Amino acid sequence: MKPPIKHLGYWLCVLMFTAVAGCASQPLKRANTMNQPLVSLAVLKAKPGKQEALKAGLLTLIEPTRAEPGNLDYVLFERRDEPGTFYMREAFKDQAALDAHFATPYFQRFAATADDLLSEPLQLIFLEQVSN
Repeated sequence: MKPPIKHLGYWLCVLMFTAVAGCASQPLKRANTMNQPLVSLAVLKAKPGKQEALKAGLLTLIEPTRAEPGNLDYVLFERRDEPGTFYMREAFKDQAALDAHFATPYFQRFAATADDLLSEPLQLIFLEQVSN
């Protein structure tokens, strides 16, 4: 039985480690994508009654994140057919920029509230661009 996970920051690290470790077994493919930005979708589902609080917390991340030197894209979406389910489309120039984002005080403040707001662990989906 796995111990309960208490913090969003932990989940982000686990998900990022899994994504990076999975690529390590394919050195040629990974070498070809090293100069491409890291693009991901974060899926965040609010607990019942916490939709507005989650939305407000996510919106506070937009402006400072867009000002980060390594940020290329940071846009929040909410599902029309499932209010309270949010998608953050994000792109960073590289892993170091993403790591720096996770370490910012404003992200850490949001992460500290995540257990109260999320009905399930954040899902971070890394994407690879296949078209222009």
